[in-house]
Amino acid sequence: MKLVDKFTLCFLLIFFIVTPISIYSTHYSIKQRIDNVEIERLSKVNNEVSLQLRSGISTDKYSQGRPISINRFSGDLPKEKTLIEKQNYDQGDCRITVSSFYTIKGVNYKISSYNYVTQSSQILRGMLPVSLIKSLLMVVAVLIAARMLSRNILSPFNESLAQMQKFNLRKKKPLVLAQSNTKEFKELNLLLKSMTDMAITEYGLVKEFSENASHELQTPLAVLRSKLELLADTDIQGDQAILIGDMQHAIEKMARINHSLLLLTKLENQEYEATENISFAGHIKSILGFYEDRIQMKELSLNTQISDDISLKIHPALADLLFDNLLGNAIRHNIKNGIINIKANQEVFIIENTGVAPVIPTNELFERFKKSDQCGESIGLGLAIVKQICELNKFDVKYTYRDGIHSLKVGFNGKAVTDNAALLTGI
Repeated sequence: MKLVDKFTLCFLLIFFIVTPISIYSTHYSIKQRIDNVEIERLSKVNNEVSLQLRSGISTDKYSQGRPISINRFSGDLPKEKTLIEKQNYDQGDCRITVSSFYTIKGVNYKISSYNYVTQSSQILRGMLPVSLIKSLLMVVAVLIAARMLSRNILSPFNESLAQMQKFNLRKKKPLVLAQSNTKEFKELNLLLKSMTDMAITEYGLVKEFSENASHELQTPLAVLRSKLELLADTDIQGDQAILIGDMQHAIEKMARINHSLLLLTKLENQEYEATENISFAGHIKSILGFYEDRIQMKELSLNTQISDDISLKIHPALADLLFDNLLGNAIRHNIKNGIINIKANQEVFIIENTGVAPVIPTNELFERFKKSDQCGESIGLGLAIVKQICELNKFDVKYTYRDGIHSLKVGFNGKAVTDNAALLTGI
């Protein structure tokens, strides 16, 4: 929900809470005012009649046609010199009677006058239509005003949000935000500017460090490799040859780890940007040709079902890297005379292979340096690279193991892959 909508709902909630209270208080105030004015008028009428009685003037002329009664009152006068009586009628009127008590020339008098005023319910019925129209106009005014004001008041915030969405850390361009005279937006822009500038600086330092570290490691690794090759050409004993072979194997593994970590860093920094669609089927077939000898050496049975019209928006290098890692794992973790099945179309890519069960939970295999003990040559970064490539290109990836079959599925174009049974028999 947008900020302006939340403000609007809050204003409307307050309005609908306050309006009934306002209507009731207004209705009560009007009713009280009408009654008080009429009581005051009737009291003045009673006083005028009492003055005429004191002056000896006949009251017939003044009271003629008026609802006034003059009666002598026997006994002591009540403590309250004025009594007020209200009586409601079914016709919708309310009769107010004001009785005043006077002692005139030693005689007690009770002078009463009355009049009809509008009942409370009638006043409320008269107010409701106007109040409802007023409420409707207020709601419409609030909705329109909120939209209009949000365009002006929130425009700096919306512009800053748009700039943040366009911000690209790899381009190392400082964030440029619109000026605002609102204090909160000024503070927000200062914070965003400070954070993005710091991110650009730290990104540059980390990128430089990773590149320098990778480059600097290549030199000693190359020296060690060449020295071991020279040492292998000399007269050495059998035990020494085994040690040299182990050292060469360790150096090669270190070189692969260094290359893979550098590749992961570049993937995390999104340095591989896809600009156009490629033929993914062509990359699959190219990698298959490269691994043909290894497949034959391990006596594996390869079955493929690959559509020719697979078009994906992915960097060509990442397409090769994705399938290279998946096929390499399928060969490395397979068994002798095993099976590899590959299925690919516009929506999904599936690669399956026979093999023994992994010794760690399958949900951990995509983490760095997490690997099964099936193959000691693995460095534990292949599936981490696969996952990073899929996340970068918004692919869905899922790995399962069932009935001696490893199955890895990649869903393209935002398609989520499901945990179905293995497809070895269906390809």
